[in-house]
Amino acid sequence: MEGLGREQLERVASYWWQRAQGELTSWYGFQHVLADLRAENAAPAIIELAERAVQDEYAHAQFCREWAVRFGHPDGELVPRGVRPIAFRGATEAENRLLRIVLCCMNETVGCVVLRHVRPLLAIPELRELNRRHMADEVQHSRVGWAHLATLGDKQRKFLGPWLPALQRLVKQSWCEGTEQEHEELVPFGYFSRRLLRAAHDEAVETVILPGFQHLGLMKAA
Repeated sequence: MEGLGREQLERVASYWWQRAQGELTSWYGFQHVLADLRAENAAPAIIELAERAVQDEYAHAQFCREWAVRFGHPDGELVPRGVRPIAFRGATEAENRLLRIVLCCMNETVGCVVLRHVRPLLAIPELRELNRRHMADEVQHSRVGWAHLATLGDKQRKFLGPWLPALQRLVKQSWCEGTEQEHEELVPFGYFSRRLLRAAHDEAVETVILPGFQHLGLMKAA
C-alpha cells in the first residue's frame, strides 16, 4: 500500500466495499439460477456446480469486505444491490428461467477475463493469490451456464436466438457503464479501471461468448 495517498486509499477501500456488495448480489443471483436449474431438471453435475457457486459467491463477498476494511473502510453491514430474480418483459416463467441462466453464463465468463487481465498488474502477493483463487472459482461458475446450454433442445435454442442481442447489451452495460473511472494507478490494488473492464469485456465476447453461442447453434436463430 506504500505510495498511496489518503484520497487514493479511501477510493480503493470504497471500491473493495463496492465489490463486496456486488459479490453479495451475485450470491443472491446464483441462488435464483440454482432454483432455475432445478426447475429445468438440469443434470445433477450442473446442479452440484451451481450449489458450489452459491457458497463461493458468499465467500467472495466476505474476502472483498475484508480487503475494504484492510484499506481503511469502516466495517458494517453489506447491502446487496437487489435480491429479486431478474425478469424480462414478454417472457414466460420458463423462458425467464432460461434467460437468467444465459445471462449468468455470460457475466461469469466476462468475470474470468477481467480477473485474468488484472492479475499481472497486482502489486501485493496476497492479492495475486486471492486473484488465483477467485479466478479458479469463476471458471467453474461460468461452466454452470455453458454446460446447461449444451443440453438444450431445438425449441429452446430457437427461443434464445432473438434474445441474444438484448442480453449482450445488458452484459456490456453491466461491465462497461458502471461507476468505475480511469484510475489506472489503483489497478495494482484491486481497482478495475473502465479501460480494463472494457478490454476484458470485448475479449470475452469476441473469443469466448460469441464463438460459444455459434458452436451451440444459437447464432443461427439470432
